[in-house]
Amino acid sequence: MVAAEQRASAPAPLVNVVELVRAHGAARPGLRALDDKKTGQVTTFGELRRDLDETAAALRAAGLAPGDRVALFVATGPEFVTLVFACFQAGLVPVLIDPGMGADNVLACVKEQAPKGLLGIAKAHALALVFRSAFAAAKVRVLVGGSYFPGSRSLDKLKRAGATCAVHPAGKDALAAILYTSGSTGAPKGVQYTHGMLAGQSEAIRAMFGIEPGEVDVACFLPFGLFSVAMGMCAVFPDMDFRHPAKAEPRKILAALHGATSAFASPALWEPFAQFLVDTTTTLPGLQRVLTAGAPVRPQLHERFLQALPDGNVFTPYGATEALPVAFMDGRSVVAETAAKTRAGQGTCVGRLAPGVTVKILALTDEPIATMDAARALPSGEIGEIVVRGPCVTRRYDTGADPRGAEANARSKIADASVPEGFWHRMGDAGKLDDQGRLWFCGRKGHRVETAQGTLHSIPVEAQVETLWPERAALVGIGERGQQRAVVVVEATKGAPRFDGAELLGAVRALPGCAAVADVLLYVGAFPVDRRHNAKIEREQLARWAASRL
Repeated sequence: MVAAEQRASAPAPLVNVVELVRAHGAARPGLRALDDKKTGQVTTFGELRRDLDETAAALRAAGLAPGDRVALFVATGPEFVTLVFACFQAGLVPVLIDPGMGADNVLACVKEQAPKGLLGIAKAHALALVFRSAFAAAKVRVLVGGSYFPGSRSLDKLKRAGATCAVHPAGKDALAAILYTSGSTGAPKGVQYTHGMLAGQSEAIRAMFGIEPGEVDVACFLPFGLFSVAMGMCAVFPDMDFRHPAKAEPRKILAALHGATSAFASPALWEPFAQFLVDTTTTLPGLQRVLTAGAPVRPQLHERFLQALPDGNVFTPYGATEALPVAFMDGRSVVAETAAKTRAGQGTCVGRLAPGVTVKILALTDEPIATMDAARALPSGEIGEIVVRGPCVTRRYDTGADPRGAEANARSKIADASVPEGFWHRMGDAGKLDDQGRLWFCGRKGHRVETAQGTLHSIPVEAQVETLWPERAALVGIGERGQQRAVVVVEATKGAPRFDGAELLGAVRALPGCAAVADVLLYVGAFPVDRRHNAKIEREQLARWAASRL
C-alpha cells in the first residue's frame, strides 16, 4: 500500500518542450533551423542551441524568474522562434498576442494578463509608454533588435557570448505559454498551453504527415515555425508582412518555396497564389505537403493547387487555438470523393480524426452544458455542435483576474468523469460525422440562421450559391433567432458578371435546403475578413451592412 502511494505521488517526467529543439542541435548541429528570406539570415540547429543558452541567460539576468509571464511582440520569424523557446528554457511563460487583432484587443489582453515582462521591438515599447495602465505590471522591459529605448534594457547588451542557462525542469502539465484566440467570433481569450501538450502536438503533426528531420518547411504563419523547428525541420520565413497574409506577393512566396518539402499558410494567401500558379503554368516539384487552415477551404483551391504539385498534396488540418490537430483531409481525396458533396450543400469534409482524438456531435444549444449527462448526442449524418477530447486539447482559458475567464470555461468545457481528460471542449462549430467516421464542417455555430422555416448553416448554403456565382458568398441572419431573415450576400470584385438580384434569388431558393433565403444582396468589393488569417468572412459585419440595406 505504501509503495502504491509512493508511485501515485511520483513527480511527472520532465518534458520541457525546448528539449526537442536542443536535441536536434546536439545530434545535427550543422542542419539548417531558421531561414529568413527578408534578411538572408540562416541559422543552424547548433547555432540555435547556443543562442537559446545565451538568450535564456540574458532573460534571467534582466530580472525575470521561472513562472513569470512575459508579453512577446516581435516582427520576424527567427526572433519569434528563438525568443519563445528561450522563454521555455528559462522557465518563463510567453504570452502570445497577435498584433493583427487590433490595438484595443491587444491592450485589453495585456491588461488582463498583467505580465511581469515586456519583450519586444521598439514599437511595442512605444505602445507601453503611451498606454501605461495596460502595461503597468511589466516592470522588466527588454528591447529586441535595438540598442536603446527609454526605460528598457537591450537584449543584445544583456547577452554574453558563451553564457549558458540550465533548462528549467517542467512536468508535462506545467504551464508553458498563453496563446490568444483571434477574437473573430467574440473577445479574444487566452488559452493555456502546457509543455506536454506542445510536445504532443509536435509528435501528432509529425506522425500525421510522416515528417523527418532535415526537411524544409515554409511558415507563412509565425506560430507554425515553432512546430517546424521542434520536429527538426528548417523553418523558412518568406519576405512578407505576417500580419497581412492576403497581401503577400506570389513571386516572393514562390522564391521561399524553392527546395521546400512542406508549407503552411491561410487560404487567403494560398487562393491568389494557386491562381498565380495556374496563370503562369508553374509547377512545384519536390513540394510534398501544402497545409492550409484558419478558415473553410473551398474545393476550387484544391483543384488549382494540385495542378502544380506533381510530387505532393494539399492538406487541411482542422482545429483551433484550443484544440489542434483534431482532424485532417487531403486535397486529392477532396477532389475525388467530397468536392461534389460540398457543392451540393453537404458541408466541407475535414477528414479523419487525428491520433488520440475523439469527437461527438451534440444537439445545438448556446447555453452552457455542465456535464455530458446533460447533453444529447446525435447520430451520424445529423448536424450538431462539434465537441472534442484528446491529448492536444487545452484544459482551460486563462484571462488573468478577468471574470470572463470563468464564464468562457463554463461555456466551452463540459465535465465528464468517465473519460481520462475529465472534460470535452466545445469547438463552437457546427458539423457532423459520416458513416466512414469522417468529420464534416458546416460553419460556426454562432453563424447559423434560424428562420421560421428552419435552420440554415453557412457553409452548406454558401458552397451551393458559389456554383451559381463566381466569387464568394456569405449567409447572414437579420433579427432574433427563430424568426431571422436569411440573407445571402455575394461578393463582387473587379470583373464580376452582371447582377440580377431577382434572378439569382430565384436560383438560390431552388437549391436544396435554401428555400428560406429571403434576399440576395450584392457587396461591391472584397468581403471584410478576420485580421489574423485574412480568410474568415466577418459575417457579423456583413449582417449589419445587410440590415442597413434592407
